[in-house]
Formats: sequence, structure tokens, C-alpha cells
Amino acid sequence: MSLRRIPYPVKSKPGRKRPPEGARYSAWKILDEWEEGKSSLESIRERSFAHSLLSARDRALVMELTQGVVRHRLLLDHRIDALLDKPKNQLPEQVRNLLRLGIYQIIFLQKIPIHAAVNEIVRATKKTRYAGLTPLVNAVLRRASTAPQTSMPDPGMDPAGHMSLVNSMPRWLVDRLIDQWGISETRRILQATNHPGPMAIRVNTLKTDRDSLLEELDLLGLPARPGRISPDAILIERGIAPLTLSPFREGRCTVQDEGAQLIAPLLNPEPGEIMVDACAAPGGKAGHLAQIMGGSGSVIAVDRSSGRLQQMTRQALARLGINSVHLLAADVRSFPRLFSCPPDKILLDAPCSGTGVIRRHPEGKWRKDPEGIVDLIRMQNVLLKAAGDCLAPGGRLLYSTCSILQEENEEVVTRFLEEADFMLEDLRVRFGDLGPSLFTSRGELRTWPQLHNCDGFYAAMLVKKTRWAG
Repeated sequence: MSLRRIPYPVKSKPGRKRPPEGARYSAWKILDEWEEGKSSLESIRERSFAHSLLSARDRALVMELTQGVVRHRLLLDHRIDALLDKPKNQLPEQVRNLLRLGIYQIIFLQKIPIHAAVNEIVRATKKTRYAGLTPLVNAVLRRASTAPQTSMPDPGMDPAGHMSLVNSMPRWLVDRLIDQWGISETRRILQATNHPGPMAIRVNTLKTDRDSLLEELDLLGLPARPGRISPDAILIERGIAPLTLSPFREGRCTVQDEGAQLIAPLLNPEPGEIMVDACAAPGGKAGHLAQIMGGSGSVIAVDRSSGRLQQMTRQALARLGINSVHLLAADVRSFPRLFSCPPDKILLDAPCSGTGVIRRHPEGKWRKDPEGIVDLIRMQNVLLKAAGDCLAPGGRLLYSTCSILQEENEEVVTRFLEEADFMLEDLRVRFGDLGPSLFTSRGELRTWPQLHNCDGFYAAMLVKKTRWAG
């Protein structure tokens, strides 16, 4: 069938049909809602599964399809556009998502026979209001299964264009990474970022230890191994739903990336101390601070969203048996007015671009742009100053992000040090045994997906030299 002869018909009118079923159709509905930009992919999936009769196997396929299509979106569109004869802007986005689902299976899911992938997408198309486009979908997918590979930018002549397309990364972000880290390192970063990596869990040392939990997971028949850089980390195979595990339900562990597990210990929490987590939700680091203190002392968990704080109580803290975290719905910018007694230690895990967690949350690369980064940097500067103003003399302020961009990390800290009476503490003095690859030349912490098989995090310890400004 020639694609050139297939017109774009008018949308078919919705009729009275049986409730649609199937993993591909469910994945298409999730992607269709995600395109609206109002909710995260994860939250849409959760709502979909809450009202779904899909089997566990089909839910796993929905997870794979939705994550994969979003992760490889740019490459899939490049392939689709090469197979279409009509101008790409004439193709409804909902139909493009059907084609993305089909071509993703053809390219990346070798365990699914091509004919099955094509037939299931064709069947799903017939259930949509675009059923009249079924012949087009069928023709494009069948052609995709036999057509030669689509041409790509030459990696020697246009390395940024090639890396952008192969790794489905926005060109502006690739250009920025090359400017900061060079072509070779950017290539390694993008390759590592384009794979989800293992799932990391943090052992709740208030209830058990890592060796005991590893034995428990082994008895459950779950493949697990110790983490590489965090003493409390265990890595398990992806595809396992943590909520189904008894150690998770009973609070002996929680899901937290291994890189994120390094942040809280940098503040060296001591039993009986009062600490502030300035942007606390969803609560992983606040819970970790309390865990390190053995449940003694207090962590004041601050977030401007009271809803997120309440969710944090139910999901992250109560299950772990942690009751030393106190919630405060407030804006960091009001800190100097909140504390009559200045705190000695503050963790500021600032809002950021999330470029360090793209491997787990691939949708983030499509939700950010250069203008948004500028706004985030402005916010980071304001939050850092507010937190610094209320810190006690000699106190420690740990600034952290899940970004790999220098302008959100080293440059923010450098600007702060130029304007405030703080000094940068070299973290290698106390934590150098973690390994030299984890630290910058100034002693800031940096984790990398291509080096440490974890998300990209940054942390800098700032020590106040003068009296409290509150």
C-alpha cells in the first residue's frame, strides 16, 4: 500500500461501543492526557491503574510503553516523519501517539513480534475516535517494519544534532551540556541518561540493617545487590513494584536514588539536634535526616504546599516509623521571620530543572526550556539568600539540586559567596573516602549517571561566618 495514496479522513464519530481494553489502548490514553501538560506521567498512570482491570503483566507493558515513548519521543518522531508523505503538521497528535507506540515496539521491544505489535496498535486505533485513520496507521507501521533505517545527522559534522536525535534530547540542552562538559563527556552523559538504570532503595536503619534486608529480599526471590556509593543503598531489578514488597509496606526500606542518599549525611546529623529541611516534600531527605539521628532530635520539614506535606506524612514518614519530623507549611523566603532561635543546620534542596533525574523521569526534558531555567536560577538565588539570612553564626547550609547544569549549581554558589559572608567547605575533608570521582575541585559533591549509575546530584556546604541576620 502506498502511503502517498492514503488521505487523512475526517475523524470518525464516537459511537456506542464496549469499554475499550488492552495495554496499548491504555497506554495511548495516558499519553494523550500527558500531552495536555497538566499532570505528570506517573500521576496519570496511577489514576489509570486505579480504575483499570488490566493484569499485572499488562500494567508492566503500559509502564514500559509510556515511559519508552516519552523517553525516545524525538527519535520516534524522526522515524515517523520519514515514513509519512503528508506534511507532519497535518497529523493529529493523538494519531502520532499511536504511531509512536507502534514504532517504539518495533525498534526497542524485540521480545514482541512485529506483527503482534502492529496488529495491536491497529486494533487500538479502531477503538479511538480516529478509527477512520486505521489504514494510515496500519500502512505506516508495516512500512516501518521493513523500511531502511532513517538517515541521521553526521556525528562528525554535527555532533550535537546527532546526539540530540539518537538520545532524544532537546537540542538546546545538548548544546548547553557540550559547552559545559565537552563533546565526549556529554555523549557519555546522554547515553547513561537514556537508560532507566536499577531501582535503588534505602534501608531504614531504625528497623533493620542492609545485610538483613538483603537476606530478606533473597528469601523473597528478588535479585538485589548492595549499592556502590551509599552504605544504606540496595539496588533491585526494575519492573518490581516496591509497594508489593513486605519490607517496603512494613517500613524497613523506602525508594530513594543512591545519589540522593548521599545528601542528608553531608550535614552530619547528630542525635538531639534540631535541623531544617527547607524544601522538604516529598520527604525522602527529611526522613533520612531523622533516620540518621536515630529518631532523636527534630527535623523541621518546611514546604509551601500543605497538601504535599500531608502526603509526605502518610506515605514517607508514618510507614517508616519516624515521628521526629515536624511539618511546617511556609515559604522559605519568610524564614528570617519564622525562627526566633536561628537554626544551626539547614538543608536547601532547591527547585531545579531536574536534568539529573531524566533517566527516571524522561518527561522532564520536554517540560523545560532555556527561559524556564533562567526563572529557576532566579528562584534559587532568592531561596539561598533567605535560608542563609536565618542561619546561626557558624551554622551550615547545604545547598543541593538534582541538576547537572553548572548555572544551577556552581554558578549559584559562587554568586552567593560573592554577596554573603559565607565560606565554602571542602566536603572531601570529611567525606573523601567516598571516592574522588564524587567531588569537584572545590570540594562540592557531584554524582553522575555515567560514572556512578545513579541520578545526577549536586551539593555544596556553605558555612556562615558572621552574626545572624534575623
